[in-house]
Amino acid sequence: MKLSYFLFTIILSLVSLSIHAQIAGADTLRSLTTRKGTVIVDVRTVEEYNEGHIESSINIPLQTMGDSIESLKHYEKVIVICRSGKRSAKAKAELEEAGFTNVYNGGGWEHLKAILEAREEE
Repeated sequence: MKLSYFLFTIILSLVSLSIHAQIAGADTLRSLTTRKGTVIVDVRTVEEYNEGHIESSINIPLQTMGDSIESLKHYEKVIVICRSGKRSAKAKAELEEAGFTNVYNGGGWEHLKAILEAREEE
């Protein structure tokens, strides 16, 4: 029992590290958000989005991403965000499978919001 719990903990940690390794860096995100043709897509639920979000973002819940892919094709770059980076990693993979090449995992929305606010203060 202890061995299976230990193995589960190790696997969960590796998955978590893998997701965080995929999140774009602050400099990249700061640069992307200043360019025309970039959209920030928040993949949290409508309820989560309504509780707080980045003003310039659009809400496309992960569950409906497949239905909304066509509406994102006219953007040059797509930054996907969620609460922690897990759903945005899934959304990034889904968009890449659909042929998108310039998709960035912005991680948690509050993290990106802090980056954007710091840029405004400079």
